[in-house]
Amino acid sequence: MNNHNQEVIVCNHCGYDTNPVTATNCLKCGQPLDVFPAKKVNKSTKPDSKFLGELLLTPWAIWLGFGLLFLLLSWLIFSIFGNFSSLNNRNDTRVVNSRGSNQNIPPGVKLYDSIKDVPNVPSGTFNYGGGNTFAALTAQGFHEAITRSHPNFRLRFTEPRDGKSGGKKGVAMVLDSQLSFTLYGASLEDEHYNKALQRGFQIKQVPVALDMFVFFTHKDISIPGLSIDQLQDIYKGKITNWKEVGGPDLAIAPFARDPKSTNLLNELLGKDVDQLSSKVQLARDYTEIIRKVAATPGGISFGGTGPILGQKTIRPLAIAQANTKDYVQPFIDDNKQVNTTAVRNASYPMTRRMFIVYRLDDTIDQLAGEAYVNMLLTKEGQQIVEKAGLVPLR
Repeated sequence: MNNHNQEVIVCNHCGYDTNPVTATNCLKCGQPLDVFPAKKVNKSTKPDSKFLGELLLTPWAIWLGFGLLFLLLSWLIFSIFGNFSSLNNRNDTRVVNSRGSNQNIPPGVKLYDSIKDVPNVPSGTFNYGGGNTFAALTAQGFHEAITRSHPNFRLRFTEPRDGKSGGKKGVAMVLDSQLSFTLYGASLEDEHYNKALQRGFQIKQVPVALDMFVFFTHKDISIPGLSIDQLQDIYKGKITNWKEVGGPDLAIAPFARDPKSTNLLNELLGKDVDQLSSKVQLARDYTEIIRKVAATPGGISFGGTGPILGQKTIRPLAIAQANTKDYVQPFIDDNKQVNTTAVRNASYPMTRRMFIVYRLDDTIDQLAGEAYVNMLLTKEGQQIVEKAGLVPLR
């Protein structure tokens, strides 16, 4: 009968472990055996199942198992929610809700405190264009601040050949490589993206401010306000006299900017823009519209806040949601300040985001557009945005 637990001497030369205690030389390699205390070895090849079971049930083994399980579950949860978050945070500026929209700075845009901190500002003269809101920004010294910090970054406002500037015309000129960037008060549409792709590049828009649609009348029109549906009916020709909305017995004279240049009428009438009344008189720019409304008894028009804020010859009009009389004033403090609170909490019925639009074409024009965006979104730039009658994002 073999005894599996026997005393042996292990050779320290070859490791042979079955030398009997009486051997003086290794039975395998023949080298002298060092005399060490013999040890007992278990040569059974079968594991001790009882020992393994006791080992697995020790407290440290149990805690180790729970730890590994916790790490596995944490990794699964992170993977699921990480993918969900990445889908929600894609920088797809096509999806914009102008009423109550997300006011956060888009992902991927790095923020700076001052205009001089903005890096990678190219040198050269760059054409820009679009809406008249640019005039309010330049009037408040934004471009002067750029020149002080980056004197080699020179800007030139460029109008279309017909002289009728506006957001739509600005985007078309960016696509035609006539402008480096433009200001636009609406979301780009699929036709813009498709046209850019057909020409071998992409197009991008980045929000830089919030704006509201301000309606205004001749100074003698004194009414509490109008609802959105009433304003739409005026521009469709369904309401033609001020007495129909609580005003004097006087014909309404609606004015608007040319829909070929801007999106103002599209925003008001939506899909019914083709129902625009023949009585609506179109004007080239805000200066002309304000002058005509001020000179026309019964006159009414609308536009962005910048060109209208502080005007003394017209009367800003409070407006309400459709079929209500919950009128909200666009301006406060004797029409000297924008009603920022009403814009931020979406109680004002008609607001929009203002975008800078530029091409993604790996040219110096792309650098110019990105630099202009970064400068507008600095703390310094956003302070000027507020002075220009817009609501800053920061």
